[in-house]
Amino acid sequence: MKTRFKIILVIACFVGFYFTLIPVLQFCLNSNDDCLVWQELMLLTRPVIASGNLQWSGSVDGIEIPSLSDQLIQNLPFAISMLVLQFVIIGFVVVWDNRK
Repeated sequence: MKTRFKIILVIACFVGFYFTLIPVLQFCLNSNDDCLVWQELMLLTRPVIASGNLQWSGSVDGIEIPSLSDQLIQNLPFAISMLVLQFVIIGFVVVWDNRK
């Protein structure tokens, strides 16, 4: 199998996992089972809108803007699980295919 198809397969697996996690969690919640694993996966794979440690922007409307560091810290699990892990797997696939 060519390297580009393997890369597309890795990306398709991550996208498929990302979009099927919500229906699986909903099915688990409806069946009254223990859904702790699915809930943790949801927390790890979804981006977060930061809401803690807000700073005043000084506008008339009173809009509060979260700091960049708060946004990065809260989105770190998403970045690691859905971006970095994917690039690491793709890197291993490319290195493995090029060593032949």
